[in-house]
Amino acid sequence: MKQATSRSPVAGNSRSVQSGVSMVELLVSLLIFTFGMLGLAGLQTRSLTFNQSSLVRTQAAALTDDILDRMRTDRQNAIAGSWDTPLGTASSSISGTTLAKTDLKDWKAQVEALMPASSGQASIVTGTGANAGIVTVKIQWDDSRSGGESTQYFETKTRI
Repeated sequence: MKQATSRSPVAGNSRSVQSGVSMVELLVSLLIFTFGMLGLAGLQTRSLTFNQSSLVRTQAAALTDDILDRMRTDRQNAIAGSWDTPLGTASSSISGTTLAKTDLKDWKAQVEALMPASSGQASIVTGTGANAGIVTVKIQWDDSRSGGESTQYFETKTRI
């Protein structure tokens, strides 16, 4: 007589029960990896945008320092208001042969060239009366690419 052997259903069919599990694990890990890569791509995009905004702000600070140094070399005319210019004045509309006018035209051209999408504008206002000798330099540009407020400005007040 043959002796009956009992087999556990799990032990005997272990290969058929587990087939396909590694495929599901692979697909889940691929899905997680894909979302991670999309997150990194978005992070890289935002990082580049913020770096561009930072670069423009740094250029505005350098341009402000440049014009203030130029004004300090011509202090008497700067205090008299010869360097004053409103925000909307373009470099092409400035004429004259004085040091103030030629330097101002050159500086305004640099502002227009370095600010994004040729949106750079700058103004210089010299204080009068009790504020004589105090100069306010403002540079404004369109920063709509950064996702925040579209109009940004950099302003410096100093005594000449």
